[in-house]
Amino acid sequence: MRKQLLVSVIAAWSVVSFAQKGVRESCEATTPPTIDGNAGEWTADWNLDGESKILYNFCNDAENLYVRLKFTDDLTQRKIAMYGLYIKFDASGKKKGKVGLKYPIGKDDRELKKEKPVELPDAAAVEAYKRQMLGDVEVVELIGVAKEGIMASRLGLANGIEVLITPDENANYVYEAKIPFKAFGIDKAKTPVLGITIETGRQTAANQPASAAPPAQGFGQRGFAGGGGYSILTVPAYLWVGLKLK
Repeated sequence: MRKQLLVSVIAAWSVVSFAQKGVRESCEATTPPTIDGNAGEWTADWNLDGESKILYNFCNDAENLYVRLKFTDDLTQRKIAMYGLYIKFDASGKKKGKVGLKYPIGKDDRELKKEKPVELPDAAAVEAYKRQMLGDVEVVELIGVAKEGIMASRLGLANGIEVLITPDENANYVYEAKIPFKAFGIDKAKTPVLGITIETGRQTAANQPASAAPPAQGFGQRGFAGGGGYSILTVPAYLWVGLKLK
């Protein structure tokens, strides 16, 4: 009888642990952050996802979701700069998010197919290259609000979304966003847990350089096999969080 009871307790604990996996409490935005790339004004401590190496925070008030992300991994930074970054939402708290935004949108497939190897002889050159890769990030694509993605200027969005990605003093990529719930038809009162997916774009057959040129030396080159072989760039960096809204 005692053994059966122990098994039942373990089984119940497993169910609870599984149910809570990836679920976090939103921090309360008593003073909404300014979307300016200055991540230091946030009062919340960073959360770190060990698998994707993404640091993140999600806060909310009555009307808006606030997003803070930091990308310190060279390979993830390269995927963002080349292929873009998606944030998608699911109001039922699941992983099937179909609405959201892509920012930055990354390079055009035709540009990517023309990519050439870049020689970066030292750490200073790597840092300069990483900053250069974020030189043109003024376009946002809204996903799921129309049959086709809506492309708009980052500063010309009329639905209240504010978003910015900038390199910090260490050339880490820092992303901030203010996203009104109404921009994606999310009823906060009926959404106790909001499913949030963070995912980079990736290399595909349509955008792979014809020469299968490796990434720049020292900047996300791990896992590459030339001559059309496997590239780690085909695997997106991915993070999912079920966010308990305040």
